[in-house]
Order: sequence, then C-alpha cells, then structure tokens
Amino acid sequence: MSTQNSSEIEHLAAKLLNNTITTEERQKLEDWYAELPSSPPVWELTDRNKEELQARLLKGIETRILKPAKKSMLWKSISVAASFLLIAGIATWTWQARDLAPKFVQHIQVLSSGKITKVYLPDHSIVWLKGNSRLEYPTIFSDSTRNVTLHGQALFEVSKDPLHPFIINTSKYVTRVLGTSFNIDENSVQNTFKLTVLTGKVSIYAKNNKGFLSARRVIVTPGKEFEVASPEDAPRVVDAGESRKLLILHGTEYDMNFENTGFRDIKARIEKKFNVTILADASLYSNCHISADVTDQSLDNTMKVLKSVLSLSNYEIENGVIKLTGGGCN
Repeated sequence: MSTQNSSEIEHLAAKLLNNTITTEERQKLEDWYAELPSSPPVWELTDRNKEELQARLLKGIETRILKPAKKSMLWKSISVAASFLLIAGIATWTWQARDLAPKFVQHIQVLSSGKITKVYLPDHSIVWLKGNSRLEYPTIFSDSTRNVTLHGQALFEVSKDPLHPFIINTSKYVTRVLGTSFNIDENSVQNTFKLTVLTGKVSIYAKNNKGFLSARRVIVTPGKEFEVASPEDAPRVVDAGESRKLLILHGTEYDMNFENTGFRDIKARIEKKFNVTILADASLYSNCHISADVTDQSLDNTMKVLKSVLSLSNYEIENGVIKLTGGGCN
C-alpha cells in the first residue's frame, strides 16, 4: 500500500469526511494509515479561508473520534494528521462553500426612508434603493454566492462575476444573476411582484409557504418584465414599455449613454455614479465631446473607454481618486 497514489488517498479521505466511503475504500485507507508513513499527506489548500477549512476538518474528525466506538489505528492516525494540519498549516482540500459553515461576517441594513438611496456593495455592485425599502447585505462576500435580502424596491447594477452568482432574496421569490441590471419591486402588503430586466439574463425561483424554492425557474431577458399583478393571478412575463423603463431609471445615475456630451458633464456623471473624484487638467479636455455608451459598465471599463476616446497616456485609480494624464482635444 506504500505505493498508493496520493490523489487516491486524497479522494478516499474526502469520502471519509463526507460519509460516502465504502467498506472496501475504508479498508484501503485504514491499511495506508496503518503503515504510518514518515511524511503526512500534503493536501493543497485552494480556498482563501484556511482557518475555516481547518476548523471544519478538525470538527469532522473529532466527531468521529469521540463516538463511543472502538478506536482503531485509522482514527488515531487521522487525529495526529489533523493536529499536524492545524499546527503546520500544510494540509490541502477542495470543497463546496455551501458545505462550510460561514465565517462570522457583519451584516448591514440600509433603509431608503421614502427616497432613493444609493448603496455600494462589497463586490462593486451598485443598488439604488427606492421608497420605503430595506436592503441587507454582508460586509464581505465570502461565500461561493453573493447573497443579499431586499424588502421593497431597488434597481440593481450587478458586477459581473460568473464564478460567484448574485442572489437576491425577497419574501416570495429568489432571483439569481451572474452580472446584469434589473429592477425588483415587491409589495408584501398587496402581494405583488415585478422584476424588470434591463441587461443580461435573470433567473427567478418561487418560494413555497415553507420557504423552499420551486424546482422550476423562469428566465427573464432584456426588455421583459416578470410580474404578479395580484395574489389571484399567475405569474407572467410581458414586455416592459419605455415608460416603465424611464420610471425605473428616474432619480438614478444608471444611464451612462453619452451623445456628443462635453467632458465636464461626463466627468460629473462618472464622479456622482461611482462616488469618485477625477483630477484632470481642464485645459486639455475642455473642447472634448464624447459619444459612447458605458451604461452597465464597471468604473474600470468606463475609464478604459474614456482613455481611448481622449487618447489618454494613462489613468490611475487609487482610494476613490482618478488621475488623468495626457491626451486631450485641443
């Protein structure tokens, strides 16, 4: 067993901790540990939260060790290996984040109190909270998904991250996106719900009375609106008219479509939307007029477009301050 492939040992150990190991596989792992190898298995940590991984492994191993069953050499060896893992910090593992108890993260609640309140999320997504609404979100998105809870109405411009889906929980529905822009309007008193998609694709799952999600999802595409007009009506997807879109965008800085717009106005709109300050030599750019659509684009992408059209030699973003150098329209 001394020549046992290390990847197989990793696989067997993973199955052991997940309670999916067979009797034959358990015996293989038992035999391997019984040889007491001089070097413990090195499992490469792939997650940034090593302490969480180590705590989970130790807890899983200790649970098995403390059971009132006869302790075999396997359990003793695993205990030693776990201690070595925690002390030396050289162990490695891969797991799904949903199986891991999340590290304590402070949650923030924002109230709009009848007005539009702009919220910058930890992943650089922007939310315009409307009416008497409430948004709850963590100070850090440390899980495999980015989860927030909305009570009321908000316009979301979600940063694109295909590896970490963005999840919005409301009282009746769960919305899942990878990076797009849309408006949610849920009225818990009248039991109505509307989701209007501006860009990208949005998946919606209904909740039952116990809070469990339906296996059936509804996909909503740009220019479409998922709505439940009354508790008696079935959900439907309809076209979102231009007047509806204008109402959704009113009072926000979402629209960044510039048509022959002067640099001064563009500078002010970028500063207001992203809460930054742009430092530039006004004499270089005072005659610049720009036509470009950077709606639903990140700050960095917006500045890349600006760099191209203004022929900037460079731009630097640091601590909310953007410095422009070179280029111009004189």
